[in-house]
Amino acid sequence: MPIFLEQPPYNPKGPDGQGWSRLSLNAHGGLWNECGLMPTNHPTLFEAMTGRQRWGGFDPCTGRGACDKCPVQQRYLTGEGGLEWPEGVPLLLARVRPWPSPPGALFGGLTAGRSNLELHAWNGGPPLLETNWIGVLNAARQGARKGLAGATVSWFWVDRESEAFWVVRFHPAGEEALVRTEVGPAATRHELYAREGGPRLAVLTCQGACAHEAYHLRHLAADLGDRTAASDRSTPPPSLPERLPGVPLITLSHGDKGTVLHRPRSRDYDTSTVRLDWDVPFDDLTVTALVAHAVRLTTAT
Repeated sequence: MPIFLEQPPYNPKGPDGQGWSRLSLNAHGGLWNECGLMPTNHPTLFEAMTGRQRWGGFDPCTGRGACDKCPVQQRYLTGEGGLEWPEGVPLLLARVRPWPSPPGALFGGLTAGRSNLELHAWNGGPPLLETNWIGVLNAARQGARKGLAGATVSWFWVDRESEAFWVVRFHPAGEEALVRTEVGPAATRHELYAREGGPRLAVLTCQGACAHEAYHLRHLAADLGDRTAASDRSTPPPSLPERLPGVPLITLSHGDKGTVLHRPRSRDYDTSTVRLDWDVPFDDLTVTALVAHAVRLTTAT
């Protein structure tokens, strides 16, 4: 993974080969080395999470290239400075909040292009956490190998309120979850358990291809196993969105015959229709676990 991103060499011909002598301040703006572990937006966060960093868009290097002694790298390697996940919350909605320009600044000065992140519950409400781009990167560190504790992010979108994306957690107990699979001639049946000897939580029946990996089902089971209180079955079930922003292709629906997740043919999977029959109440906790599952299926990393 490239971490120290060296500044490009000075070219007197300018970026278009026509020189810097025209009306441009670029020649006087200066260049600097950048740190590949200090993203400033979603594209550079994606680059850092996938090891594809290249110069441009990261914050300046503060360690003069001595990465092995740099506290930024140490925090990344140890997972420090990540996210303090609220208990029982597998999915957060990240909204980008640009830094305000200082009074009298012509172009925003050092705050131009900089932003923090507010992290909300998936269906809105006041922010649960505030962090920066480095905090999300460090939280995702252990999730680089899918199936371990950590986090990953979805694709990026823009709505009326702000730029946004999902941050979804891989459950720390995901490896302890149990999935019992039975392959039939017309469908594949998966039974989910949070642990060996625990109660069954849900049954997934895949018509056509199974458009998921084993770790997807284990983390769904672990999220369902986080339930700490019984649901009041007299209350109406929560609203389930048909589509989620930042989650391409997947459609969701819920009715008397269970919940259905449909995914058309993609680069990685054939067309798949999954029916989910719940052994737990279909309440806010179940819907949150299902939405987190859908986001994990199509995360950007």
